[in-house]
Amino acid sequence: MKLATLQAQLPNFKIRLLTLADQEALLALEQSNPRYHQYFSPEPLTMTEIRHDLTAHPDEIAAAQKQVFGFYLANRLVAVLDLLNQYPQEQLLFVGLLMVNQTYQRKSVGQVIMTGLMQAALQSNITAIQLTRVTADDGVARFWHRLGFEDGNQLFLPLKAGGRLAVTTMTRMLQ
Repeated sequence: MKLATLQAQLPNFKIRLLTLADQEALLALEQSNPRYHQYFSPEPLTMTEIRHDLTAHPDEIAAAQKQVFGFYLANRLVAVLDLLNQYPQEQLLFVGLLMVNQTYQRKSVGQVIMTGLMQAALQSNITAIQLTRVTADDGVARFWHRLGFEDGNQLFLPLKAGGRLAVTTMTRMLQ
């Protein structure tokens, strides 16, 4: 996804690609959503995990296919969007994470970002957007369903602390 294409659809935000230099701001944003992290680990979120979030991608794709966009209002990071371009197929876009700072939740920020992303994706010849969500999180399910995403398969992610986490794939066709 080209930054300029996304920025044109979302002019009220300052959008930029996040780098390792943005670790502290990203940590603060993710810490504002403690429930999300608790699905994956009983331990507190660490800077090591933030570094991993900024760089991790599936082995079968190039590092350049991953982008982590930061969305700013009044010079404050209010949301993060982690994307994998051309994954799992060429004309698909995979959302690894959309997280809005808790202060800005339920104020249409996530909906506006995703609507802008869908418009930018259409301009970029993307045919569908996919993601996985934590199956047990009903509020997140309602958010994605309102945006036209449909449930797919349920998968189980192994957790570092042992056990597995149920996640549901979701897809939104754009054309």
